[in-house]
Amino acid sequence: MYASPSYPPPDWPAVRTFVERQVHGKLVATGADGYPTASLIPYRYVPDPEGGWGRFEVHLVQGDPTLEALAHRPQAGFLVDDFLAFTPHHVLDPDDAGLATLHFYAVMFRVDATVLTDPAEVAAVLERLVARYEPDARWAPLADDDRYGPRLRRLAAAVLTIRGYDAKFKVGQNRTPEERRRLAAYLRAQGDPLAARAARHLDPAGPS
Repeated sequence: MYASPSYPPPDWPAVRTFVERQVHGKLVATGADGYPTASLIPYRYVPDPEGGWGRFEVHLVQGDPTLEALAHRPQAGFLVDDFLAFTPHHVLDPDDAGLATLHFYAVMFRVDATVLTDPAEVAAVLERLVARYEPDARWAPLADDDRYGPRLRRLAAAVLTIRGYDAKFKVGQNRTPEERRRLAAYLRAQGDPLAARAARHLDPAGPS
């Protein structure tokens, strides 16, 4: 993504906090034909105890073109993003169309993928994924048994080791405080919970 000087890249603690709060990512891999393929998938972020960037654990379905692409080329991209809102130009200037913009958070990770298809290994990853998404729930433990076995053999897991990343948090940093308040007021006036949520990101000190 374009590294605009108007939007200073966030530091790693901010990136990690953002990633740990999101619920899905887009895994992008390049197949033998040279074209990319992508899958939207749940994930679990795993910190590196030695201070590195860590890794992601994900699950896919055997036969997924993205999984097949990883077998050809394990170097891939993993995009975690959060679209906030679009604000039209007239909020700031009725004559300057160049002021229309999107607001978002996005982190594109460069990863090396290790694919797992052994049912026991897939079950272990899925167990941790379910615990992340349903921390207070109870379930029969995932194992290669009569209940889960047939499904586990149709699934796969992947460990995505982070090798680098590009991040952009675009929430009006190039605007003055007054302009950000105007943008946030416009979003709040839409009467939409998602727009109100976006307004809080543009103007954290404004009305809740």
